[in-house]
Amino acid sequence: MRSAASLVVAGLIVLAAPGTAYADPAADRQRLLANTWQELEGVIERYNAVRDDLRATDARLDQVNSRVDPLQAQVDAAQRETDETAAALYRSGAVQSTAVLISAGSPESWMDQLSMLDQISRRRVGALRAFKTAQNALKKERSELSGLQQQQRAQRAELGQRKTAIEAQLRRLGDGRTARTPAGALHDGFVPVFTDDAAGRAVRFAYSQLGKVYQWGADGPNSFDCSGLTMAAWKAAGVVLPHNAARQKQTVRPITRSELRPGDLVFYYRNVSHVGIYIGEGRVIEAPRAGERISMRLLDYAPIVGYGRPEHS
Repeated sequence: MRSAASLVVAGLIVLAAPGTAYADPAADRQRLLANTWQELEGVIERYNAVRDDLRATDARLDQVNSRVDPLQAQVDAAQRETDETAAALYRSGAVQSTAVLISAGSPESWMDQLSMLDQISRRRVGALRAFKTAQNALKKERSELSGLQQQQRAQRAELGQRKTAIEAQLRRLGDGRTARTPAGALHDGFVPVFTDDAAGRAVRFAYSQLGKVYQWGADGPNSFDCSGLTMAAWKAAGVVLPHNAARQKQTVRPITRSELRPGDLVFYYRNVSHVGIYIGEGRVIEAPRAGERISMRLLDYAPIVGYGRPEHS
């Protein structure tokens, strides 16, 4: 009897022990939502980077293509010039060695005429050789850029498909609401100090965007994603940043938390998939995620992986 009772008590203790409680479906759903949103933001930031790379590749390819016709025109002009000179010498009879010898007033003038013919030939060959070298270099560069362009377009398409799939998963999880204020947003009327320098202008710009709706890939003027907001804020201060949180972290000067001052950037999550702008008093302004509004939040609302200061005069 005592043994049976002991077993019952032990079983009850096991059931009541920490870690053996029944799963909480609501908590599991929230964790899944948070992880899915973070995955989506990582995809969006990578999409932004590939899109910027593709724009740069397109610009370089346009530049290469624009060099082909002027180069051809220069060679054509050089060819016409040498042909006209050669034709003039032919009409004068200078190209016929016998005529040259007879008409030449002296052996010295005959040598001068032969030297001119040699220079014409060399210039023509030199121009054609230079064109061929430049043409081959342009063809190689154009081929490499075209291959890179195709690769980047494929990456962009793949990331776009991943984004669509993740958004569909979020809708299935019931998180498809729009234009809401994120949890943890501050509404205490805090107004940053707008200093009269580049950092102050960046903070003023970010502050003026509060309440606008997040849109992935956007950098203004009516909507932004996270790195689009920080990029636009510092652009208003005359500083160029890439449209990607991880690349912004690589671009700015690393600082410590104790060095933070308004205008500095704060980077979040291990894969650096999110960024906000520090505005003082332990607060950041950030564009949260799809369906949410640009908001002011406490600095530590998410895991921080670094701080940085854009270089400005």
